[in-house]
Amino acid sequence: MSNHIHIAGSPARGIVLLSDDGAVRSLGQVAPTPVWLECSQVAGFVRGEAAFACLLGGAHYTTVAHGTAIRYLSSLGQPQARWKDVASPPAGTGIAGLAGGPQEGYLLLGADGRSLYRLAGMTDGRSAGSGWKPCAAPPFGDKATLIAGDWQHGMLALGDGAAGKLVNDGTGDTWTALPAPPLAIDMVTGNFEDGFLAYGEGQLCMLSTGAQPSWSRLSMPSFDVRALSGNPAHGLAAVLADSSGDGTLVAYALRPGREAWSLALAPQARRR
Repeated sequence: MSNHIHIAGSPARGIVLLSDDGAVRSLGQVAPTPVWLECSQVAGFVRGEAAFACLLGGAHYTTVAHGTAIRYLSSLGQPQARWKDVASPPAGTGIAGLAGGPQEGYLLLGADGRSLYRLAGMTDGRSAGSGWKPCAAPPFGDKATLIAGDWQHGMLALGDGAAGKLVNDGTGDTWTALPAPPLAIDMVTGNFEDGFLAYGEGQLCMLSTGAQPSWSRLSMPSFDVRALSGNPAHGLAAVLADSSGDGTLVAYALRPGREAWSLALAPQARRR
């Protein structure tokens, strides 16, 4: 069985899985007997490296960061498709988080939790800008631990008991403080158009992103969650650990907190 370490996308718009050996598989839609498609292996991936995968809902791209390399794939389900390199982070910057996508650009969270960098969107395989540019620090004094979102609707940054929204209109960065999450958050996924879902302390919560942003807790079975992706509008998918501790199971809820979870058959290990 493959040990899946990251998941991207949503049940309604397609899912991508990244395994600890660099294998990538995509699923167009969830079903009792899903059909997973093999994607091209992540080039240069080293087993055990920290990796962050992001896929914007409805866009046929997935991005993987591993070590100090960032690459994206625009042809999912095609084993011979080639990964394209994204500009390397500034020298000496480790990657603690990545959000966005190749079309509208990325936000990178440095390993120190205090450095944020923006990269403009890609044109003909190249960034429209001139490399990674520093972003203004979040409105909370502590380190940022997680980021999510996109540049079209805004980026979310979470810290220890704090949250903020980052917008860049082309003239500069603007931060807006948001209500503090009700839990110590380990994972967050979503965007400012559809809302965010976050997991921590064995519980699930939602950030509604209307005129008055607010957090609310959602019911969820007692899962051993290893990774999750999605949003309140298009459902939530999660990688779950089996009895051995490996992430071999995939579960999803089309209306998290309001409908039961279902188990999708995860792809088997790649044949060699």
